Amino acid sequence: MKKLSLPLNDFADVITGNRIYVDKTMFLLPLIEQKGFYFLSRPRRFGKSLLLSTFKYIFQGRKELFAGLYIEDKIEWKAYPVIHLDFLNISYKDTTLAEGLKYYLRKEAKKENITLESDSPRDLFSDLITALKAKYQQNVVILIDEYDKSIVDYIDEPAQAAINRDTLKNFFGTLKGLTADLQFIFLTGVSKFSKVSLFSDLNNLMDLTLDKNYATLLGYTQSEVETYFVDYLEKHRLEKNISLHELLAEIKRWYNGYSWNGVDTVYNPYSILNFLYSGEFLNHWFSTGTPTMVVKMLNKQYLKDFKNVPFGISELDRYDITQIEKHLVSLLFQTGYLTITKKVDDQTFLLNYPNQEVRDAFNYFRVAEYIEGVTSLDELKYNLKTSLFESNMDLFVENLTILFAQIPYQIVISNREAYYQLIIYLTLKILGLEIIAEDNTNKGRIDAVIFVPNYIYIIEFKFSSSTKQALLQIKDKKYYEKYLADHRQICLVGMNFDYENRTVVECVMERVEKQRM
Repeated sequence: MKKLSLPLNDFADVITGNRIYVDKTMFLLPLIEQKGFYFLSRPRRFGKSLLLSTFKYIFQGRKELFAGLYIEDKIEWKAYPVIHLDFLNISYKDTTLAEGLKYYLRKEAKKENITLESDSPRDLFSDLITALKAKYQQNVVILIDEYDKSIVDYIDEPAQAAINRDTLKNFFGTLKGLTADLQFIFLTGVSKFSKVSLFSDLNNLMDLTLDKNYATLLGYTQSEVETYFVDYLEKHRLEKNISLHELLAEIKRWYNGYSWNGVDTVYNPYSILNFLYSGEFLNHWFSTGTPTMVVKMLNKQYLKDFKNVPFGISELDRYDITQIEKHLVSLLFQTGYLTITKKVDDQTFLLNYPNQEVRDAFNYFRVAEYIEGVTSLDELKYNLKTSLFESNMDLFVENLTILFAQIPYQIVISNREAYYQLIIYLTLKILGLEIIAEDNTNKGRIDAVIFVPNYIYIIEFKFSSSTKQALLQIKDKKYYEKYLADHRQICLVGMNFDYENRTVVECVMERVEKQRM
């Protein structure tokens, strides 16, 4: 059984190491057949580095590495000088981005026995391109990986992010005057920030991010997963003692769902490869980095669950790092926390969470942001879930009280009712259960409806009020009627919170006798 390509990002290492490579070279063929300049945005850990590495070996003429792949006999194998700028390996945190670029470019020049005399990143870049063109008498290929890393890394420090953005603006501006010396440019990143001359000066730079022809260029389709990883699927099917159909359905629910055209979906490669290696349904991708600042901004949205969020394509071209709070949805889309689920028209999409991994983990960290002991959240999750499965409201209230007791008293939100509803809602969401917030009926709106195998809980929250009033509201408006046909026991729950003491004062539950309704 071939090894997985985790965690390798170098195409040659994957091929020579007898690892599984999902052949994507059919997408590369039309790009390299013509002199072109391209940009592609995808979330982190989505295969961008492996893609650029593949381009590098193609343009270096390394045909032997592509034996048996689609592109093997489709092109004239010709060697070009390649500049591979990998911002994952450019230092800027202990120095300035400008100094990091200068060091990197001089090191690349040294590999080619080229001496560079200039002292600015822009001039060094220009001189290196010119020198390589003269040395090899061939146009130069430019591959730039994670161009925006020095911006994204400072997303919670807008001033520094803006400095790095301006450095890149000046640095990439040199390419505009050198297009005659360039054969091919391909840039990748997480986001497409405005005010970067890369996108304004290179007016012939083609953005492939939402191009329907390249929607599955990165990530794995369902067909690819079932074709390339059949041995691993069979192994985990046997270990879990379930059918292949059941295993594939669970894998799809956890890790599929990413789309850049609203039609074709792909798996996050990092997540699915980690699952195939371990056989464990875990938050593999999300755990590689928690977006703390984004979580804080999200929690100002109160009950917003980011389902079916309208999103205009033009927003991608207006995305400015210095005004990040105005572009939260765009940030969530570009960083992979939301994805396209439907194309409304040529300019508008609907966005949703891509899969269970992202949705559950994101909600988990939103709650964890506001409690003192993150480690205790797992125990709270277990107890809360148990209480709902066993219809034990005493245990339910006890653990909600523990949860609220851990919220720092310094936290003040003007709309306290919305804040407490947010915490309750997100806490219940991370249990992995079906919950509807503010469920509409023909006679009003239910605060929350929770579904477990044997029970349906219809919950009305009151704040410094009365649980009797909450139950009376449920009964008077007959919120339960829309669920009477369901086989599960319906439970009406009134819950009262005390603002000052930040706790649950009272919780009353009544069961609905369906035959009497």
